[in-house]
Amino acid sequence: MPITPFHYPIAYILYKLGGKLSLPALIVGSMLPDLEIPFMVLLFGTTVPTHLLLHSLLGSLTIGTLLASAITVFIYPKLTSAIFPIDKIKVKEKSCFSINLLFSCAIGCLSHVLLDVTNHSYNPVFWPFLAPTETPSPIVPFLGGAITASLLVHSLMIVLFIGLFTRKYENFWEHMLVE
Repeated sequence: MPITPFHYPIAYILYKLGGKLSLPALIVGSMLPDLEIPFMVLLFGTTVPTHLLLHSLLGSLTIGTLLASAITVFIYPKLTSAIFPIDKIKVKEKSCFSINLLFSCAIGCLSHVLLDVTNHSYNPVFWPFLAPTETPSPIVPFLGGAITASLLVHSLMIVLFIGLFTRKYENFWEHMLVE
């Protein structure tokens, strides 16, 4: 799994390619599935897989989308405008609930799950229909195993992340987090 913020480049690229998708919703959706990891560790320790419900197609497209939508509407505007020099009203306008926001959250959650398939030796993609460890990644062996795949995917995400964040824009944070 790429470190959670390294899912951002995929969200931004989808936003640029997707026409009318919501950037805040894509960002939240692309990072939301990793919220389950600390809860899984706190509740069950490390003896069970830390990727489960929100890293499955079913869970990410249902519960993940609903959670991401709520976070995008109620938390994202307050949090981003408190941390970054962004107009709170502008963020709220881009984070209003709509079918487009819901769809963008679903695409963001799905992008997270699919990116994780590229560098985990197991993926609970079809959970609860298959056990988490019964869905091996078809891509990891092709990339040279879990460690090599993880290094390759992280390297690519770092390059994309740096590439996006070194560009000069007027209203930089608004461009990167709201647009």
